[in-house]
Order: sequence, then structure tokens, then C-alpha cells
Amino acid sequence: MTTTATAIEGEGLLLLLNWMSPAFPTGSFAYSHGLETAIATGSIHDAESLQGWIIDLVTQGSGWNDAVLIANATAATTDQINALALSLSASAERHLESTALGASFREAAGAFVTFPLPDGEVAYPVAVAAAGLAAGIEKTPLLLAYLQSYAAVLVSVAVRLVPIGQKAGLSVLAALVPVLKETAIRAGQATLDDLGGACLLADIASMQHEFQKTRIFRT
Repeated sequence: MTTTATAIEGEGLLLLLNWMSPAFPTGSFAYSHGLETAIATGSIHDAESLQGWIIDLVTQGSGWNDAVLIANATAATTDQINALALSLSASAERHLESTALGASFREAAGAFVTFPLPDGEVAYPVAVAAAGLAAGIEKTPLLLAYLQSYAAVLVSVAVRLVPIGQKAGLSVLAALVPVLKETAIRAGQATLDDLGGACLLADIASMQHEFQKTRIFRT
């Protein structure tokens, strides 16, 4: 039986495959979300520690907040949601990452669908939400695709930088599948009152990265 989480096909599915593909020109490969510092300090040193870190971010950190923002965005509330999303950036680099990805996604996704956004800086999850609304994509598939992309970028960082290797990276992604699905469904039922996080080490790592002498990633 088809569930809400998988009830998408045709043009909507193709849009999501394009938008959340590693090849989509958002430049996400240049950002580590503070993971570079966590690897440098030894907090993340193997597949197990990486998996736990991503699970925390997705279920009670920036990934969760992004999902709640996407789920609650409407055409009438885009400006307010965007202001809230920008204010939730835990560091200057998190702000840079979100707005740079938002600007790149805004431009690239515009080749597929026309969607209104506020003038000036736009947070990445808000740009994704606006594009999804314009394309008529249901929230749960949009959230699943976004969270999968979010996790895949972080796994890619660790595959290259720890390094944990591609096989271990794929094992982490496989283990994350039920977590991503549950989080997407939970976020789809959440309100803005459910925003919040407890991933202080990830936030601190993002702040420390601003002063890290040897860096490969922008954040």
C-alpha cells in the first residue's frame, strides 16, 4: 500500500531527484556544517561516531529545525519563516552556509519552477519550501528528500576527511533511513512551537571552525 511518505511520482519526483541531487549546483560540497572541526578534534573518528552525530542533528538539531520550517512554510508566511530561519543560525558560518545555499538553490531551481521569495538573504530550507509549494510537492516527500540530502552531504564530508571510506559511508546512510523517515513524518505534524535544539557541541564546532587554521571547507 502506498503511504504518504512515498506517494509521489512523475514531474514532482523528477524535481526532487534534481533538486536534492549532489550534482545540483548549490555548492553544498563546499560546506561541512562544522563537521570539519569535529573531525579535527576527534569527536568524529569513525562511522559509529558519525552516525550518532548526524542522528542528533536530524532529530534534535539544525536538521530538525530545517524540517519544521519547511513543513510550516506557506506562500503567505514565507517572509516570517525566512526571518525565523535566519535567526536560528547558531554561528556566522551557519548563517553563511544557509544563505549561500539558499541563493544558489534559488537561482538553480528557477530553471524548473517560478517561486516568490523575500528580497535579500534567504535561508536554504525556506528556498526549498517555496520551490516545493510552487511545484505542488507534498510536504512529506519534500522533507524526506531534504533530510536525505542533508545527511548525505555530512556523510560525504566524513568519507573524504576522516576518512571512513565509501563502504562505511553507505552503511551510515542505510542506518539513517528509518531515522530520516520518522523525522520527516514527525516534522510534518509539528508546529513552530516545536522548534529548538540540543546539539550544543555541533553549534560550538561551527563557531570554532571560524578560527580553525587549516580548513578545507567553508564552514
